[in-house]
Amino acid sequence: MDHKWLEDFIALARERSFSRAAELRHVTQPQFSRRIRALELWVGADLINRAVMPLALTAAGEELLPVARRAAASLNDARSRIRHARGGLDWVTLATGRTLSRSAVPDWLARAKRGAGEFRLRILTGSIHEGATALEQGAADFLLSFTHPRLPLLLDGQTFEGLAVGTDELVAVSAPRADGQPQHVLPGTPRKPVLVLGYAPTLALGQILQDGLSRNSRELHLHTVTESDFAESLHEQALRGVGLAWLPRGLVEGDLRSGRLVSADSTGVTVQFEIRLYRPRSPRNELVQRIWSASTPAAS
Repeated sequence: MDHKWLEDFIALARERSFSRAAELRHVTQPQFSRRIRALELWVGADLINRAVMPLALTAAGEELLPVARRAAASLNDARSRIRHARGGLDWVTLATGRTLSRSAVPDWLARAKRGAGEFRLRILTGSIHEGATALEQGAADFLLSFTHPRLPLLLDGQTFEGLAVGTDELVAVSAPRADGQPQHVLPGTPRKPVLVLGYAPTLALGQILQDGLSRNSRELHLHTVTESDFAESLHEQALRGVGLAWLPRGLVEGDLRSGRLVSADSTGVTVQFEIRLYRPRSPRNELVQRIWSASTPAAS
């Protein structure tokens, strides 16, 4: 059994709504429903009476709820004790995405250490929603995330706060031909669309890109040949000449300078986005507070 299922069940018992509980748990409603169903299968009984509105707990659900609360609290307490015994107070934990761990974390970390002094950092990589959950559950001190109007981050503003630490942009890139021109170049034609390396629709960068392209009045003719939820996979395929990819400048700046990749859009149009750092308003120790104070671009 995944301990997340217990947290999901506790949230659903409190909210009595799958949609509201899914928002609080930072997952889609179908994913949340599958996790509740997985818990029911593990227990061997229905926990939720779905035939009434608002939802109600079944007798089995009422029996499990206090046990789930105690189990979740005990797990969190045990984790805190273990982290403390292993010197956890000396470590700072950052939740972030896999792409940001390469493109943005190094600069942020250097800035933070200049202002706060040396510290040991654990990096947890995953989706934005997984990072937000880690922050809410106390498994992370900070969350470093893309931000965009298409990516609402449902953190309680009374409990958490955010800070802009930088910006980046998606740029259309391609491997070059022998003459230095891009192998794949926008805008393409109906007869010869541009071969594109695309993001999975659920990926944050994919949603940012789709919003940016929808605001561009130019007609593009595209044919997606690869789709991935891992930007570094698209990066590697772009280097091999498989197709055009919109990648964060922070990820491909070195390749553009060296000529391994070239701009695939003569208009120079990019899709900009912000990078923000989040933390609880009440940091767990003075080191976390120093890192926060040192993280503003003006502090560098």
